[in-house]
Amino acid sequence: MLKNLIITIDGPSGAGKSTVAKMVARSLGYKYIDTGAMYRGVAYAYNMRNGECACPRMGEIRNERPFELQEFLDGLDIRFEFGETAQVFLAGEDISEKIRDPEISLLASKLSQKKAIREYLTRKQREIGKAGGVVLEGRDTGSVVFPDAHMKFYLDANNDVRAERRHLELSVKGISSDLPVVKEEMLRRDRDDSEREIAPLIVPENAVYIDTAELDAKGVADAILELVLQREK
Repeated sequence: MLKNLIITIDGPSGAGKSTVAKMVARSLGYKYIDTGAMYRGVAYAYNMRNGECACPRMGEIRNERPFELQEFLDGLDIRFEFGETAQVFLAGEDISEKIRDPEISLLASKLSQKKAIREYLTRKQREIGKAGGVVLEGRDTGSVVFPDAHMKFYLDANNDVRAERRHLELSVKGISSDLPVVKEEMLRRDRDDSEREIAPLIVPENAVYIDTAELDAKGVADAILELVLQREK
């Protein structure tokens, strides 16, 4: 195993971040940190707190005064465990599969625009990853969470490829979805994440940009591992 590096992998939905990050972490003997799961976990808890109607189609959320949101976070009984996979527990219940619902993902994107939530989860991500030996995957891990990470990567692909990948991912998990709707929701989230004032989705400074459209996950992981190993020579 290499010394305790901090490696970040950012990019939009369907770029292959999760699969690649897991492969890279496994190859290096590192901990895989899925920051998106953390946001989805908080979104799921928020939805449960506000009732089933809190998360309608396209991820709309109710207006909430800042102190109410902070009160929600202060009382939040949520735990994250990261190894080769990400596990999320709410009040002791494993909600790792429940948070993968497309509507929870959209709600997570909306809630990520809230300063209190970003500060809450950024603090947790830094605590988990500060010792190194980690591969963090998300949308701002190299730009905000660890801007001084040892190595930073940004994965991307064209919209059609990303939508097809997301559609397949949902199908494998047994979640019924329609490809045009998946693409519409993906592009909606892209806009939300890229245009938000706090920690927008960008290519981090000094990050290696990789177009994954013509590569499979192993090809991308191998390219990243080669660059990591070159750095350590």
